Amino acid sequence: MMPTGHSSPILIPRSLSPGLVDDGGVASKLLQARSFADRGEEIAAIEAYEEVVASDPENATAWYCLGVLYSGRGLTHRAIEALENVDQQFPNHGPTLSNLAILLENEDPSRASEYARIALLSNPDHEALERIASVSESDEPPRLFLEASPVTEHSEDQPDLGIAHELDNQPTFGPESKMIEADSHTSSGNHAAAVAVWKGLLEGSPDSPEVWRGLGEALEAAGYPDRAEQCRHRANSLDEAHYQVADPIQPDEESVEEALVQAALTHSNKEPAPIERSGDLNASIEWYNKGLSLLQEENGEEALTCFEKAIGGCPKDEVELRVRAQNGRGHALFKSSRFAESVLAYHTAISMDSNSVTGRALFNMGSSYAALELYDDAVKCFTQSLERGLEKDDAELCEKQISRCRLLSREQLKRQTKASR
Repeated sequence: MMPTGHSSPILIPRSLSPGLVDDGGVASKLLQARSFADRGEEIAAIEAYEEVVASDPENATAWYCLGVLYSGRGLTHRAIEALENVDQQFPNHGPTLSNLAILLENEDPSRASEYARIALLSNPDHEALERIASVSESDEPPRLFLEASPVTEHSEDQPDLGIAHELDNQPTFGPESKMIEADSHTSSGNHAAAVAVWKGLLEGSPDSPEVWRGLGEALEAAGYPDRAEQCRHRANSLDEAHYQVADPIQPDEESVEEALVQAALTHSNKEPAPIERSGDLNASIEWYNKGLSLLQEENGEEALTCFEKAIGGCPKDEVELRVRAQNGRGHALFKSSRFAESVLAYHTAISMDSNSVTGRALFNMGSSYAALELYDDAVKCFTQSLERGLEKDDAELCEKQISRCRLLSREQLKRQTKASR
């Protein structure tokens, strides 16, 4: 029995899985397949999903649904193969890892144990996963390892919550890794390199509020607050475009973008006139509260938009609300499986006011690091969250997560050592 708890397939969030644009009828075929599955026509659903992966082999949604359907019909080996394809295209998806752990429990206990240990990070109270994870490890193939430097020690009087990490041997698995690379450069003071990375991301995603916001933070750290403000203004404009018709892009948009980046790289002294921003506190509070409500309803994508609107309209001097909204944004990104962006959001909150960061926020940040398999950084966050104070149940869960991450970190190191021989 698959641990999804549903008779019909659960789709990976639309904004995250590849192949969901209507390219050659893929999107309509997915809808048709889902309709078959909902009506209990499993064979027809399987055939429809197989047509999707034949034309779009990297469609994680179709592979996931095939895994569920294959398993329901007792086709275990085909289910495992399908879900392994999902794990390659969409790493660290909790239901995928849980299903693989259960399907492999008898076929390959060692691999099942590994999947279960990682799945427990997002589903810590699952008894079946606890049982499978307790199986002792045998020889396992090496996996990618991201090495993080230690957190700067903090004093008792003034805790330093800025978690500065430098990534070595970083795999190039997409924009998320580049975002972490840029954040690493900023943390180490290499601002020109950080701006250059964001510049590269911007060329590939010119309409991404996240990338514009990241470039703004890098420019701010490099000592160009006015240009950083322009980037934030652009990010906020793109956020608003999700809900209303955006203004046409001006002809000099590209030259403005280039000027922003080149200014930081060449250390030009010429500064443009600052852009004035007006903030509506009441509206920001409303957006923030709405985001919290949507989070409780497990609606991460809409909650994310609300938190970003709260940030975009909040007066600059309302630091507490901006920090809370950034933390909410981080949690919404985590809920949407956008873990690297989630880490960046938490870092932003910490940089605004380290003293106002709560134990719960640090716990959530640790969860994002764990989902990225940055287990050492996760342990540091979890440890600092205990120091900041958690409720009894949360503290017990945090201790459990620390133990799991330390175990997974040791296994990573073991595999890395074995691979280097």
